[in-house]
Amino acid sequence: MIAANPDVIVIMPCGFDLERTEKEAQILNNHSDWKNLKAVKNDQVFIVDGNAYFNRPSQRLVDSTEILAEILHPSLFNYGFKGKSWKALTV
Repeated sequence: MIAANPDVIVIMPCGFDLERTEKEAQILNNHSDWKNLKAVKNDQVFIVDGNAYFNRPSQRLVDSTEILAEILHPSLFNYGFKGKSWKALTV
């Protein structure tokens, strides 16, 4: 990830709900290169309830796509998932 230096990071670990993802993601602050990433500097790091929406195939495929649309294009899409199924990671 350091070499790629992404514009946006979406964290969605398998088996983690939104609350646990937020808690566990704080460990990233301990990595010296984390704060140098473009996405981190520009507040473009997001956490998602990966367990409910992304980590296994299900009927929630449309919901998963809508969540990504809200994250990547917030001025164009609002399906009501923000704050419930995803949110910006505070670093």
